[in-house]
Amino acid sequence: MNKFIALLLTTLAIFFSSLTYAITLDELQRQFSKNEVIRADFTQNRYINGLSNPLHSTGKMILSPKWGLWWQQQTPFTMTLKMNNQRMEQRIDDQTPQIITAENQPQLFEFNHLLTAIFTADKQKLENNFMINLSEQNHQWTLILTPKLAPLNKIFKEIILTGHKHLNTITLNDMQHDKTVITFSKHQTANLTEHELSLFK
Repeated sequence: MNKFIALLLTTLAIFFSSLTYAITLDELQRQFSKNEVIRADFTQNRYINGLSNPLHSTGKMILSPKWGLWWQQQTPFTMTLKMNNQRMEQRIDDQTPQIITAENQPQLFEFNHLLTAIFTADKQKLENNFMINLSEQNHQWTLILTPKLAPLNKIFKEIILTGHKHLNTITLNDMQHDKTVITFSKHQTANLTEHELSLFK
């Protein structure tokens, strides 16, 4: 009986230590920085007050610190976004692309830099702009970002990220009580191919 109780207590101790282990933002940033390129498929659901069903879309994304972010929604229609530190291009289907530069829209680009900071767990930018709550349970971490500064604190109530080895979900809770949930899958970290490099040009 004593051996059984000891085994049970040991098992419970291991279980609860796995639940309460606290990952740090430094560790999360180091984990993300191991990969120079990250690709994933995504599914996005927007839950809007007054609509009975979410707005559903799917697509693919590529993030490279050197080249920027390539984000392509493929359903229900094609919309492609290309973004780096100086330039953002958005194209819907085969229409003429809309181009925005850091020079003529500096506030928008600051928001874009924060988006990249979220994807890469950039500690300094996150701490400057958000109150941070980071926890881990069963090797799954959750990062809750509460905006401190305008304009983000006028738009978002909180941004919730979850993941393990990679970022798995982003949940955006806005001040209008609407919600967007983006789920990532099929992560890959191999170097960019020639075709992928051409997507950023």
